[in-house]
Amino acid sequence: MDIKGRRILITGANRGLGRALVFAFAKAGVAEILAGARNTEDFEQLKSDAHTARVAITPLKLDVTSDHDVSAAANLGFVDILINNAGVAGYGNPVTMNFEDAEQEMNVNYFGALRMARALAPAMIERGDGMIVNIATAFAKVNLPLVGTYCASKAALLSLGQALRAYLGDKGVHVMTVMPTTIDTDMSRGADVPKMTTEFVAGEILRHIREETIDPPIGEEAQRVLEQLKNDPVGLEEMLAQIRA
Repeated sequence: MDIKGRRILITGANRGLGRALVFAFAKAGVAEILAGARNTEDFEQLKSDAHTARVAITPLKLDVTSDHDVSAAANLGFVDILINNAGVAGYGNPVTMNFEDAEQEMNVNYFGALRMARALAPAMIERGDGMIVNIATAFAKVNLPLVGTYCASKAALLSLGQALRAYLGDKGVHVMTVMPTTIDTDMSRGADVPKMTTEFVAGEILRHIREETIDPPIGEEAQRVLEQLKNDPVGLEEMLAQIRA
């Protein structure tokens, strides 16, 4: 897809990967970026940086678990590319961790993305053009127990993307789920594992959007994870089982 002149909506855009995506898209020449976020305390800095960079960024109060917020976002007009980036992660044993944290992961990471797709896809279908990009993880394919319930929510998101692609692909709407490993953000602060920069991941996501890839791994470690999953799934699971909170 040629992204120049496009209108983009990014959820969870005020920090981390979302923020990096905002400025990566801006540098790529899109027409407007709707930068959605549940917590708006970072919006002033985002607006200031956007003004300095002379970039058309529209901060948007958007809690993806809120039907009201999602509906309000859809009423702002057509969106060429939806980036379902908003996410939360909990750490620990699924049996003993706070159950509400696991529920929140599903509400944001899975149901939030579904809400956004249901709200924005109809206009894409009507125009016969658009793209939905879900931000998951390579560990949606094989669980990393350190963040086991988070991985489960991203596995649900990966599966949802496949269903959306089945229903939307012949309507001109491309659906992809990108699968990085750990990114250096506030969310991963407690994980003592190799991490990629947000700028690298954002650049790779833009590349795959242009190429209209199907569910690509992001980064060399993600590629190794998926290759090992193919060649030695039991060995990979046993290795990852040692990485626990």
